[in-house]
Amino acid sequence: MNYVVIGYPLSHTLSPLIHEANFKALNMNDSYQALEIAPESLETIKAVAAESELNGFNVTVPHKEEIMQYMDDIAPEAKKIGAVNTVHIVDGKYYGYNTDVTGYMKAFNSAFGQAERRVLILGAGGAAKAVHRAHADNGDDVTIVARRSDSFKTFKSDDFTAVLNTEFKGGTYDAVINATPLGLKGEDVFEIMNLDPAFINDKTAGMDLIYNPATTPFMTYFKQSENGLGMLVNQALDAFQIWTGETGSNHAVQEALLNYMEER
Repeated sequence: MNYVVIGYPLSHTLSPLIHEANFKALNMNDSYQALEIAPESLETIKAVAAESELNGFNVTVPHKEEIMQYMDDIAPEAKKIGAVNTVHIVDGKYYGYNTDVTGYMKAFNSAFGQAERRVLILGAGGAAKAVHRAHADNGDDVTIVARRSDSFKTFKSDDFTAVLNTEFKGGTYDAVINATPLGLKGEDVFEIMNLDPAFINDKTAGMDLIYNPATTPFMTYFKQSENGLGMLVNQALDAFQIWTGETGSNHAVQEALLNYMEER
């Protein structure tokens, strides 16, 4: 079986490492590669998939929302979020799923414990929709900050407080999540979004969905922080189960990632 991750850019992705480690642990000859597709080329995805004889693919920024128009069917949870991160191709039909919600919440609870919280999410794209859904379903009080008011209109529900970055006045939050790609190249999301980080205190938890680099400028503002590696592993193994019906090897994946990090 052949699988890829599509996105743009993809120089930072660890998805091939994760899936290849899992395939090896399960004695499978399947392949997984990174396939960089620019936004203006996304319309060719079915032709590319057919030419590459793909059985499925993962979807990362900036395609999680736009990819939905090319699906033949979308799982209810993905419709509820308004974003797809996993595609299964069966008999030429494209089925869209979202494993970001479960993958994210497993990682968040593992890092910070399970509780109801006041949560601030930075960004309002596809990743933010998954984070919002996870926390809203947990009963959390969610605030989302974005730079464009139109971004809020793309959410499938209104169970959050919407704030433009130019109107953000701080507040008391138990956790702050960076759901933007700002930080991939060393950018400071607070500086770029013109947000005063003075509201952060020693008890505020910070989670960045970015996993490479392992520590982003965003994370340095918090006494307790976590990157997106745990989410990446969890959502990847959930995607693997959708594709194959098999349970992946979390141990093998974690070991491969640890070896990779130590060799860098």
